[in-house]
Amino acid sequence: MTKVLIVDDEIPLLRNLSSYLGSFEPEFDVMTSPSAEEALEILQKHADFDILLTDVRLPGMDGIELVQRAVGLRKNLKLLVMTAFSSQKIRRGAVDAGALRYLEKPLDLKKLRQVLLEIAATNEGWSGSVGGLDLFDFTQLFTLSGKTTQLKVQFGNEQGMLAFRQGQLVHASAGDLLGDEAFYSMTTWQGGTFEEVTVEENEALDPNMQSSPSHLLMEAARRRDEAKNKEGDSEFNDKKARHTSTRINHEQTTDGKESREMSVKDLLVDFEEVQGFQGVAVFTPQGEMIESVAKGKMDIKTVGTYANNALLNAQKATDQMGVGRGNLMQIRAPQAVVLMRCLNEATDFAATKEGKAHFHTVVVLDPEGNTGMASMFLDKVAAGIAEELR
Repeated sequence: MTKVLIVDDEIPLLRNLSSYLGSFEPEFDVMTSPSAEEALEILQKHADFDILLTDVRLPGMDGIELVQRAVGLRKNLKLLVMTAFSSQKIRRGAVDAGALRYLEKPLDLKKLRQVLLEIAATNEGWSGSVGGLDLFDFTQLFTLSGKTTQLKVQFGNEQGMLAFRQGQLVHASAGDLLGDEAFYSMTTWQGGTFEEVTVEENEALDPNMQSSPSHLLMEAARRRDEAKNKEGDSEFNDKKARHTSTRINHEQTTDGKESREMSVKDLLVDFEEVQGFQGVAVFTPQGEMIESVAKGKMDIKTVGTYANNALLNAQKATDQMGVGRGNLMQIRAPQAVVLMRCLNEATDFAATKEGKAHFHTVVVLDPEGNTGMASMFLDKVAAGIAEELR
């Protein structure tokens, strides 16, 4: 049995994750915590946890400090970070070349279980020695957290400085190296420590980075890989291979544009993991069905058409109430629960703007279906569909 500690300030999410993983007993023994402070107390009392699954952004002590202190308590503790990526650029930059593994929120529960099983199957703990991990890992964490801070990095006789502004790396210096090259150099250091430095606004380090955060991370990963290959370190390459299951891949077409790997139907299939699932469909605001996945003889097109009209009427009502545009509606009936979600990137809920996604997603569950999990999937799927339809 694998002991997992899950840390997130969203209580409904903790309940859903605990319930889902608990359904696979005896694979997992799950404990949850709504704060980093409480999580540390749990880790101090129970030294037998195998995996820490934590969000980056937490109230009070954040996920970065939690990770740093957790690996100090137990060197072989394995780490999995969940976060809502704030942009496509950051998503592409969250590579798995370091010790940390990343899962995007809302979580794909099937993938979560798969990744936890993969992590549990590895016998060794994570390597790296900047606060238990390495600087590459913590740079990604600071990027994802959106923090503004400065770090003093020490490695033997070498010393460097990094500065972040709202999660963006804006300064790096190490010896005679400045900017991008200083950062690349520091990410290859095989050890060391770092500490956050409190500075006044007028003492902030001047920006000197030339590349975007995503490019910096990808290039740093490439150089680390190249350096390890030159040393003949096959263990590093094995570790990279183990991480490919959670990497977010983006192929390049001949014109340099990204080609997406997931179709709308591929995204909708994920709903089959939701307890009580009967059907899901995506509609235009005018009621034309774009794609659907249904179980058994469910007439999802007919249900969706009526649900689409109900959602439009509900949006008009909330607009007239002066409470803002409503985008999520739930109907409970004796034989089904229907969830409807509108995603409209235009400012007017009744308008469709060119280049902006506008569509409705309808999910039908059994009366006892897991609506909480379905809502999580709605958020995730909507973001993916928007990319396809823009």
